[in-house]
Amino acid sequence: MSPYEAPANGSKLSSRYRSKSIHRPGLKPVDKSNSSYTGILDEGKPFALAETPLPEESPWREALSPGWSIGFQNMAGPMPSTSYPRPPPRPLIDYVTNGWMTAEQKHSNLGPNSKAGGSNYCPASMKGLLILASAPRLRRYIIVYLILLWICLGSWIKLVSPRLREHNDLLRALDPNFGDGLRGWFGLNSMPKFNDLVYLRSLDPTLLPGEKEPTADNPHKKRLIVIGDVHGCLDELETLLQNVNFEPRQGDHLIFTGDLIAKGPKSTGVVDLARKFHASCVRGNHEDRVLLTRRHIQAEASTKSERSAAEEPDQIDDDIEPANRERALANELTDEQAKWLDACPVMLKVGFIKHMGEVVVVHGGLVPGIDLESQDPSTVMSMRTIDIFSHVPSASSKGVSWTKLFNKHQTMLAVSRQSAPLGERTQYPAATTVLYGHDPHRSPVLKKYTKGLDTGCVKGGKLSAMVIGDGGTSHIVSVRCKNYTQKR
Repeated sequence: MSPYEAPANGSKLSSRYRSKSIHRPGLKPVDKSNSSYTGILDEGKPFALAETPLPEESPWREALSPGWSIGFQNMAGPMPSTSYPRPPPRPLIDYVTNGWMTAEQKHSNLGPNSKAGGSNYCPASMKGLLILASAPRLRRYIIVYLILLWICLGSWIKLVSPRLREHNDLLRALDPNFGDGLRGWFGLNSMPKFNDLVYLRSLDPTLLPGEKEPTADNPHKKRLIVIGDVHGCLDELETLLQNVNFEPRQGDHLIFTGDLIAKGPKSTGVVDLARKFHASCVRGNHEDRVLLTRRHIQAEASTKSERSAAEEPDQIDDDIEPANRERALANELTDEQAKWLDACPVMLKVGFIKHMGEVVVVHGGLVPGIDLESQDPSTVMSMRTIDIFSHVPSASSKGVSWTKLFNKHQTMLAVSRQSAPLGERTQYPAATTVLYGHDPHRSPVLKKYTKGLDTGCVKGGKLSAMVIGDGGTSHIVSVRCKNYTQKR
């Protein structure tokens, strides 16, 4: 039999199961003779727990909620044993006070030897700020905010502010009223004319690509291949033509943006190739100087005896001064080659191409707002930057690029043309896109209305071409070049 099972014959309980008197301090003794008293065990059911009344002064009654009226009488189990600690009448948290916060302190001393009004004297409010400032989290926040402030300030000074200032300057520079205040813009006055210079020429319209892309029903296919500064790099030019699958019999036509000659090793070979394929070209600053040098040589020959071959260099040498190299190249050109170069205009008016508008090819650039006939030919061949207020172009690289002013001017014209009534839109000139060279970059500089194709081939960069096909489609093809400017 298990020690916890009741005896089957109703024998007396052992001491293990007998009820023991429980004495708790503070409680009245229980009168067992009272009829209302029942032991812990019911005599009819020896192992059933009896109901034990809860004394009125028991601290357990105080712990119960006032809404409970049953006390422990409906709870099963014996009364709590005195071996457990007596629960406090209230939670310990109720005894915790914040007196240190409510204590009034008018002043606080930072040091044990400091006195009121002394050098270390500090108000309590100031000490609280110092304690707050010394918090690690606050210090981290301050560092993050300072970094963000430094980034925003640097972005404003280096990026946003210059762009806004440049934008306002461009708008002001293109204001006609502002130009009148300067007695007109550059190019509005009459320009000198040169009889030995071709100013403007138009491309044969039959060479232009079609407005619609070629299809099976309409296999019409023509391409314009506009090539940047070659500078006598014949091998790279031949490689480029192979990469673009140049087929003159299929309607492909070459256009050079000037500076076919000079600096590179095979200038005359480049001229012969261009003549062979009946290419179009514009006059660059190097062609202009070499042709002027050739005329000067011919003028000297008519007044003086011809120099011997030993006095004149018969081929280009990198060790020779630039003026002498140009003189050597001028002597190297044949009459047919010089005549072909002399026929290259300063500006080539290509015509209308879809998605590009009226296309013009020049070597240097154009002054915005000036007709092609009124452009200064010397600056068209050599300009890189432009004065933003007087519109005077410059060959220097320091300043505002002429392309910024030109693109802004064309954008303003496009907005005015779109916002004008239908009957008045023809009063505005059509959009003009300029293809140019002269200003070398690592890659073509392609903007909305200007396309720079000089990628520094002669200095080890690339030789680039823009291929314009039917429907106004265009893409760039480039090849690597050797560096021909290094001393051997």
